[in-house]
Amino acid sequence: MSKIVKKLFAILLITATAVCLYAQPAESSAPDIDLSLTVISLAKAVETGRGIPAAGTPVIINGTVIERTLIDGEKETFAGELIIASGEWVSSAEVEVSRCAVLLNGPRFADTIPARRSRTVNPKEIETNSELIVYGVYLGYADTDDGPLAVLQAYDVRKL
Repeated sequence: MSKIVKKLFAILLITATAVCLYAQPAESSAPDIDLSLTVISLAKAVETGRGIPAAGTPVIINGTVIERTLIDGEKETFAGELIIASGEWVSSAEVEVSRCAVLLNGPRFADTIPARRSRTVNPKEIETNSELIVYGVYLGYADTDDGPLAVLQAYDVRKL
């Protein structure tokens, strides 16, 4: 039994050494993700015009889906939009809700917003009131009837 343990230990040690010696260094061109940005901070920045991140800034944010729109339902050219929100207590009786738009483009998002409701549950579908974490890039903002709205292009979206 001890010979097997010794052989296993030796194999693990050799494998670990090889991984350390031949592992590729992290790319220096990896994007710096601004983890300080949230739905609330983005909404405040575009409302006030102060602290707006540069277009193309990678972000990871989370929020609740309050609206979803299917723009193009074809799998290859799929386009959809989510409005996600996050709240912040202003006083003991008032909550300030901030919103931002998340654009979903491409075949990888094709099952997230169906053209019509199905009787069977699709685990990839993003329903209203879903809690999401979004990895994407800040594109800018759009002027809406409710004021400016931060817009993100999603690279990946996960339900929490």
